[in-house]
Amino acid sequence: MSLQILALISALLCTAHVCSMPTGCRLQRRLVTRTHDLIETMAGPLPVRCLPDKAEIGLPTQALQSASSSQDVGVSKAVYKTLVGVGSLMQNDSFPQSWDLQKMHELQSLVDRQIEENKCILSLKTQGSEDDFPARDVALTKYFQQLKQLLVDKKYSECGWEVVRSELRRILQYVLEHNSKHI
Repeated sequence: MSLQILALISALLCTAHVCSMPTGCRLQRRLVTRTHDLIETMAGPLPVRCLPDKAEIGLPTQALQSASSSQDVGVSKAVYKTLVGVGSLMQNDSFPQSWDLQKMHELQSLVDRQIEENKCILSLKTQGSEDDFPARDVALTKYFQQLKQLLVDKKYSECGWEVVRSELRRILQYVLEHNSKHI
């Protein structure tokens, strides 16, 4: 009898462990939402004195849109690549002192976690021969290079960082509004 109970407990523990692991190869919407919220609340709105520094950097919306189900894998990879871009920018240590340091550390940890747990997205295969991710990747790479260049041009000033934070908030908001089936 005790051997059967032990076997049952072992089976339950094993099942609980497997069920608690991330399933599939898909970003979790609640984590992307939390990432957006942390970026939004780590400081106040864009300071008025920083408005002249706001550059016209167009969102790479075409990289995050899907016209058909054959493009779904490309969009999933693009959403993942967006988080990689956010993580890359946020690895810098020259943040404004006005930012909430605790939220900044939580953001860095959360983005790192999402990137690490979802590396598998980049190995997903498209249906048929249509792989449009390379074009999406080019658009996203250009966008994040522009943000990085803005920081360099503004010498990592508070206004430079605030403009970048505003852009990151915009792109994550776009992802959340237009990519519900990919996260």
